[in-house]
Amino acid sequence: MRISKKRVAILGSSGSIGKQSLQVIDLFRDRFEVTALALQKNAEELAQQIKKYKPKYVWISQDKRTELESKLDSFNFEYVPPDQMAELEDVDFIVVGIPGFESTKPVFKAVENGKIVAVASKEAILCGGKLLFSTAERTKARIIPVDSEHSSLWRILEPYRNLVRRVYITASGGPFFSSSKEAMEKATLEDALKHPVWKMGAKITIDSALLTNKAFEVIEAHYLFSLDPDNIFVKIHPEAIVHAAVELKDGATIMNCYYPDMRIPIMYAMLYPEVEDAPFEIPTVWSKTLSFFDPDFDKFPSLLLGWRCAKLGDPFPCIFVSSNDVAVKMFIEGKIKLTDIYKINEASISLLENDPEFVQANSIACYEDIEKIFQKVQKIANQIAQTIAQNKK
Repeated sequence: MRISKKRVAILGSSGSIGKQSLQVIDLFRDRFEVTALALQKNAEELAQQIKKYKPKYVWISQDKRTELESKLDSFNFEYVPPDQMAELEDVDFIVVGIPGFESTKPVFKAVENGKIVAVASKEAILCGGKLLFSTAERTKARIIPVDSEHSSLWRILEPYRNLVRRVYITASGGPFFSSSKEAMEKATLEDALKHPVWKMGAKITIDSALLTNKAFEVIEAHYLFSLDPDNIFVKIHPEAIVHAAVELKDGATIMNCYYPDMRIPIMYAMLYPEVEDAPFEIPTVWSKTLSFFDPDFDKFPSLLLGWRCAKLGDPFPCIFVSSNDVAVKMFIEGKIKLTDIYKINEASISLLENDPEFVQANSIACYEDIEKIFQKVQKIANQIAQTIAQNKK
């Protein structure tokens, strides 16, 4: 039986997730049609993608359009912003590889329009929270995780949903797994960007260095799979072979394992519900010795903020994302220390946790509420960060 082609939009097509999604499409050209491509600045990359895939819709920042068009002999596409791509009738599958808060609006628009949306961004799910998933239920949209941990949980939970006792997501431990707390106090930006397993953008690499990304993933698992936060656990697993595990009520534990390769979860998301033989070589996991450790919460206190915000509920995951956005930028700019990122996040969350008027006045009923919360918390976090930066002088 012939399977009709999925009409795909790739948002963030020059990033790691975007490029690897296109690699998967190249392996299954009979299954996919690339309808839309969006990125911000890389005109050379986008020009090559346009020549190859001939999308109907494209997005690049206004200041890069002349450069883009100069690299094309001819072009026949329409400039459409990423959030509007999510509304197009001739797009039915959207890969969101845009990092950070900017992913939130396109994900919301895709869900409001009943699309299938494969999400690599944790921030979109954390900021969207309950509203995002209730909207998906109403519109019959499907939110598919692309990151390796939640893709692995999705695979395992599907057949065993009613038998689950607890779930585990793993973390490589990042560049500071073997470092002392004192060494982390002195860590430079260069130190923080030396991730031992994955090659990623600066923001997510810094989040990984502090296990902030794993705190986000605890909240993400809570929302994606309606899991009690107390039943979500984290294990440090330096080999990054086991991506998630589910412990069943009968005592059995089922793990999902593969050598670090994002094409595997991307392929699973894009082909679902079909499962095909991987048309690329996959290294065997049997050559590795696997080790697991409990997190050191004294050295990585950021991880604890995941359970805390999941239990507090909306809007605290969005508050966490907003504050962290400010703190990471200030570290990248050299204004604060690496370990100050946690201090800013914890102070922002504590301040607003003890301000019931703020919580009451900032419930999330629509997407615009999320933008308002993000902007308000950014101002608060900036004030906290400025105070910490001043005290360092």
